[in-house]
Amino acid sequence: MLWIIVSTFIVATLSIYLGYKRLLYLDQITPRRFSFTLLGVIFLFLILQWMHRFGYFPEAIAGAVMANIYASLFGFFSGAAIQQFQQKREFGEILYVSRSFWTDIFPNLIALGIILFGIQRTALLSDLPFTPIRVTSGLSIIAVGAYSFTIRLVPEIRKKGLILLDRKISWENFFTYSWYSEGVIEIEYKLNDTIRSFKTMIPDEDELLVEKILSEKIAEKLEKDEFNEYEELK
Repeated sequence: MLWIIVSTFIVATLSIYLGYKRLLYLDQITPRRFSFTLLGVIFLFLILQWMHRFGYFPEAIAGAVMANIYASLFGFFSGAAIQQFQQKREFGEILYVSRSFWTDIFPNLIALGIILFGIQRTALLSDLPFTPIRVTSGLSIIAVGAYSFTIRLVPEIRKKGLILLDRKISWENFFTYSWYSEGVIEIEYKLNDTIRSFKTMIPDEDELLVEKILSEKIAEKLEKDEFNEYEELK
């Protein structure tokens, strides 16, 4: 039992570091990658189940493996949540975000429900005995809920840039905007030397405010570029 606890602690610590370094972002999860990953996980579990049936994967080892898998999930999502909270704080106060029940309150209710389910899974609120699998699985669910609190379905316009899901886009990498259709704005930005864009809905009563903020940021960027060019020519 002791070696399982030590191993899960080590795995969770390493996973927190990897999650904090953000080796994976939501926009990198494509249907193709998700499908192949899911097939790989299913194939791995089938192999482990086959090994267990023929005695090559005893229950004690299987329990330790599952506990470490849950510990890695807990660490990864905990590290990602910490990094996400930190980058939101670094980007300053929110200048504008579209708030509604479906984009603000409802996702938070789901995240809270996930956290409560994770607490129930750890057996803290029941008479079930504590086991490494039960505790680590509950903690992994709680970490997913905490990470969900950091994700907004709509972009945040902050003092130092934009927050798009779990990506931060500084104003230096912001290019321009245009109205894609009535009530839908398209914003272009640079990410990893590639020009990208996203579209988001803006309520009618907020259109002037959003245009004012983005126009000011474009003007500030142009002034900065002109100043840099002038300094280079001197």
